[in-house]
Amino acid sequence: MWAPVICAGIWFGFILYWVTGSIPKDRIYEIYAGCGIGICLTLLLFGLFGWYQPHEDSPPLQTLQVAGTALYWASVVLVLLSILELGRRGKPEGFVERTTILIDRGLFGVIRHPLYLGVALWSLGLVLKIQLVLPAMLGIVAFGCSWAASKKEDEFNVEKFGEGYQEYMTMVPAWNVLKGLGRRLFRGRGEL
Repeated sequence: MWAPVICAGIWFGFILYWVTGSIPKDRIYEIYAGCGIGICLTLLLFGLFGWYQPHEDSPPLQTLQVAGTALYWASVVLVLLSILELGRRGKPEGFVERTTILIDRGLFGVIRHPLYLGVALWSLGLVLKIQLVLPAMLGIVAFGCSWAASKKEDEFNVEKFGEGYQEYMTMVPAWNVLKGLGRRLFRGRGEL
């Protein structure tokens, strides 16, 4: 029982050390994002190495495991497509997430934070797959970290891009894919 808790502590320590030492203080959303990703990696490692053993009296529900696996893989695709689009359209300086222009096309024309949504769905998928209390608590924290990261990044981007980003925020929802697709399709705004 203590192995997962110790491992999670190591990941949290690693992520916090890495994030706080490598970014400016005005980019607090990086800390939230780093913690969310660290927790997801912890959940993934625990699942891969079988550190979470279901109780014999309550085996995991197969339907939830299938849904969790589907959500997990969908989130992986969402994250990869987001990274590719940031690199291709954002003209980044250094790391792919440090874009120099506002992206309002493709995935970013449907939702503002596909990368953070992907990490949040990744944690949810792992929680559904593992189906135990400790992973569920970690997954909820990872989900919350991703949400907080997206909110803090909105604040940062308003400072960075000004009125253009404020207008973008009114046109494109943060995470609501259905609302974003509906707005995109009914307004007829170019490519998806």
